[in-house]
Amino acid sequence: MASKKDKAPSSPQGPPKVPALRPEDVVYRICYARANLSELLQSAETRSRIRRLPPAQLFFSLKELDEAEIQRLLPHLTEEQWTGILDLDLWSRDRVLLNRFHYRMSHILVSEDAVTQKLLRGTDLELLGLALNPLRIHRLDEDGAPEAEGPVLETPDHHYVVELPEDAEEARFLRAFILRLYELDSEGAALLLEESHFRTWSEMEEMAYQSRKRRVEDMGFQDYYDAIEIYALLPLDAPLPLKNWEKIREVSALPLAATELSSGSILLIAALARFTRPQEMESLLEELFFVCNKLLVADRISPDDPALVKQGISKEINGINLGLDCWSGGNLLVAEEGLSKHYLQSFFRLGYSQIRALQEEARRIQSETPEPEPGSFLEAVLHGILERYPVFTESTEGQIGRRFFSTREDLEMSRKRLSEIENLEPTRLAAGKSVSE
Repeated sequence: MASKKDKAPSSPQGPPKVPALRPEDVVYRICYARANLSELLQSAETRSRIRRLPPAQLFFSLKELDEAEIQRLLPHLTEEQWTGILDLDLWSRDRVLLNRFHYRMSHILVSEDAVTQKLLRGTDLELLGLALNPLRIHRLDEDGAPEAEGPVLETPDHHYVVELPEDAEEARFLRAFILRLYELDSEGAALLLEESHFRTWSEMEEMAYQSRKRRVEDMGFQDYYDAIEIYALLPLDAPLPLKNWEKIREVSALPLAATELSSGSILLIAALARFTRPQEMESLLEELFFVCNKLLVADRISPDDPALVKQGISKEINGINLGLDCWSGGNLLVAEEGLSKHYLQSFFRLGYSQIRALQEEARRIQSETPEPEPGSFLEAVLHGILERYPVFTESTEGQIGRRFFSTREDLEMSRKRLSEIENLEPTRLAAGKSVSE
């Protein structure tokens, strides 16, 4: 039996450590989903703030609500906010996602009449028509009653018969959708059926897309052909455009939690934390939001997926940090001055240009040198740099992992690995020997 002196000393029980948020999580919460809608719905005083929130923040914050909370939120939305939510939610590139439209409509159809009418006014007529366009619609005064094997619906005005889909759930939704439209505005519902009967899907989708395109640009999501300029190369010694500190717009009607960006292990976050005036910080956050939206559009990433949005934010932060680190030589005071004088987009382009130069070197080495042993660390390094967007490869505890380039040290380490690959002897390659890190 062990004596008391053999027992290990007990350590004091403290509160569990909360894992530090990643920079992309912090930026996502501040720029995209700052609003805690569950809390705002708790009182009349806080509910009044909902109507002043930008549609983009409403859209991303909406994902954290359950079905009951969404129903409680709808009366407090404006038509413009609902339009913005649909603009961000229903589209993948230039195609409308009909199942997402059904999901959003299922919320407003069960609301009170005034709420449903308000939100329907915030819904493009072309979107409403697209929901009905796949259906076979028969005018009773022209076609007569159809001989349909599946479920049908005769409209309350007895002017149309609609063949419903064989899928029971979809048929149930469309039946409720059409009847609710008739209940609220019978003449408008009949006109919508008439247009859906005679207009083509591509015609209505194109009109809806063009309307949506103009609105999302106003929300900070640019057109693809404007957004791809984010990847324009910029040499490290090129003069950078000077920043105009004029405030374009506020990121949110909610107050900024100053502690959110109070610390960070990378140069960009540390430099941002040195800006203490709220107006300066809001302007910089607006830039982060603007640059990330450019990346999302240029990379064809739908804002509907928070995980992919956070990945885009991570790409943005690390790219800006890389450019800022190279430009400032890692000096925090110089980096702070750079953020105050020059645009974040310029630093991203600087960073991207550095890794593109590294990629060109890797391509040259690949063309002139036999590749490293399959499955080796050096092969992973080479292939990571040759990715469409080059990534940094590292080995931790025997596991090979990849992440975005972020610092000058990442570049220097990768150049060293490329040099090792270039100097590999063909006999060693043939022997199947791997090179340790």
